Amino acid sequence: MNTNETLLEVKELKTYFYTEHGVVPSVDGVSFHVKKGETIGIVGESGCGKSVTSLSLLQLVSEPGKIVGGEILFDGKDLTKYSNKQMRKIRGNKISMIFQEPLTSLNPVFTVGMQVSESIRLHQRVDKQKAKVIAIDMLAKVGITNAEKVYSSFPHQLSGGMRQRVMIAMALSCNPQLLIADEPTTALDVTIQAQIIKLMKDLSKRLDTSIIMITHDLGVVAEMVDRVIVMYAGQIVEQNDVFELFKNPMHPYTKGLLNSTPKIHQLNDQLESIEGNVPSPSQMPRGCKFHPRCPLAMDKCKLMEPPLFQINEGSEVRCWLSEEEGEMAL
Repeated sequence: MNTNETLLEVKELKTYFYTEHGVVPSVDGVSFHVKKGETIGIVGESGCGKSVTSLSLLQLVSEPGKIVGGEILFDGKDLTKYSNKQMRKIRGNKISMIFQEPLTSLNPVFTVGMQVSESIRLHQRVDKQKAKVIAIDMLAKVGITNAEKVYSSFPHQLSGGMRQRVMIAMALSCNPQLLIADEPTTALDVTIQAQIIKLMKDLSKRLDTSIIMITHDLGVVAEMVDRVIVMYAGQIVEQNDVFELFKNPMHPYTKGLLNSTPKIHQLNDQLESIEGNVPSPSQMPRGCKFHPRCPLAMDKCKLMEPPLFQINEGSEVRCWLSEEEGEMAL
């Protein structure tokens, strides 16, 4: 596994929605990178911009959304300059995506096998019989014991966990370099979640696939990723190695997320919570976007928006409290 080479580099990505109420910045100047063979997690509350970030990478943001700035460098080439025809060769082939709810992603009128085979035929230029062999083999690789029977089944005949395995098989059938998983375990019960996480970890190692895991579940993050990106109100507020982030969170929002997670060795009557709500993208507060909810907010936070401060290599935080420790990240 080569984790030194950068596979994906996102620079100052901006995705805005042009609504009748004005321009809404959903992703506002996001920068990060993914190395070959690396798994990163993007976490945050609903509405923080993490899913729109992932859709932007594949140019799948629907109207009235639009990428208005930044670069998405994949293997050194800027995907924001690609036409839809060029992107079709990238999607499902070099970059694959697993969506949150597999039942809405699979077509109910076609068999599972036909849908997996179609993806293989589209990108690998093989005949029907060869595509079927590859598809059944891929279904077996994701832990489906009766792969041939499942190949002939319709999506509604399968359990949620089985459908999610099918989606993973489809996403990995063309050996993509990058897999984007958007809340892949949300609709599953805990035991199936654990199986899916283990499966993705094993496949990532075996196929040397980089993964971007989009989630709000810090348990999944702790189990799965190498580095964590924490988003709030369309921006990155902290980026760190997974062990360091759990051991020593720097941003007040990250601390709030960790404190509101139930811990088995600390059973309290009431969970801690982050006061207030995520601000509406059309009515962002002045200064630091988190200051109305922050217990440590200073006057400066209410007036000036903090930049990302680099604390050390691979460790960044958007907070005025870290100004003395770090330097502005470029």
